[in-house]
Amino acid sequence: MKTNVLSQTECTKNSSTSKKVVAVIGRWMPIHNGHKRFIVNLAKDKDCAKVIIMIGSCYEGGNLRNCITATEREKMLRAIMKKEEIPENKYVIVPVPDTETFDEWITNVMKVCKKYGVTHFCTGNREDILDVLETRNEKLDLEFINPEEDSSFPYHATDIRNMIIAGEYSKLEKLIPSEIKPILYRYTFKEILKASKNRGINFIAGRQTVDIIFLVKNEIDGKVYVLLGKRPKHKKDFPEALALPGGPIQLFETAINAAIRKLYDETGIRLTMLDNSLEPAIIKVKGVHQPHLEQMHMVGIYGTHDTKLNGTKGGSSQCFAIFIEGNLEEYEKLINPHRGLTDVKFYNIEDISMQELAFQQSDMLNKAINMLEAYPNLDS
Repeated sequence: MKTNVLSQTECTKNSSTSKKVVAVIGRWMPIHNGHKRFIVNLAKDKDCAKVIIMIGSCYEGGNLRNCITATEREKMLRAIMKKEEIPENKYVIVPVPDTETFDEWITNVMKVCKKYGVTHFCTGNREDILDVLETRNEKLDLEFINPEEDSSFPYHATDIRNMIIAGEYSKLEKLIPSEIKPILYRYTFKEILKASKNRGINFIAGRQTVDIIFLVKNEIDGKVYVLLGKRPKHKKDFPEALALPGGPIQLFETAINAAIRKLYDETGIRLTMLDNSLEPAIIKVKGVHQPHLEQMHMVGIYGTHDTKLNGTKGGSSQCFAIFIEGNLEEYEKLINPHRGLTDVKFYNIEDISMQELAFQQSDMLNKAINMLEAYPNLDS
């Protein structure tokens, strides 16, 4: 590791004629004004070509230290960039999972740095990163920036979480960027309180996946239809069962990007992401006659140790849902599967037994229908 650990100010002064690509890694649970100031200053630095924002511990949960999903943290980061009018080509958000060993973790981090041509690496985490590298005499071909060198912000994310638990709203209000409050107070707030009692969202170890619920209320007959297909018969888990589109999240891929990718792979339906700084995110469906603004909701995270429901690969699924009111025939014409599911089509919800779907997808669908008020009298 290079011995010179630069502050942000020194880095700007010492920058060469070539522009910097700066990587910042953090857990952002949650983001506070100190985080915001540092990230925004980097992104607005005329000598910085791009900021790579890594979201650490992207598949951790269930306790107070890991109580906010990476999907929510991504939305918070995007909300800040949007508020500061930082164009999307100036930054990239990359989730980085925790691993069993430091070797695996630093290898993943360096893969990200190599992919984006990172020249400067930001971290103030001496205990878990800097001290470990020095002890191991690791040398990374990057300049280091310590975000705490120039920071006058006296709080950490731990303090923010504790203020929420203690009910110190007036103090907390001044420390949180206003643009992340719609996410923090509507969704994350309850997760932090649950996690403080060890009842938070918990990821199951194993393969991490997404599932996508695509619902259409047909304006012709007034009925609600869901997009499903059949799993291939060679699958070890739930062969030939009806299933939602979905599949594994790739390394360094965000969950919502994985959902968009898998929906296209398995059904042929393309989505355009317009704004993922909100919950629900704002999207459009490509190929329809009048592509209205639509919403993509986060339904929840599903996982269980029961292999009869979770399959043999374990893991958790992050479920997203889209509910559209329109002409079903338009969306049927878009179906063109590339891989994965077979016999892909829209099924009338009235004709589906909720116990027939693979994995925990019946629970997902039931929650989405009620959450989106797509068919309130489902039980009847």
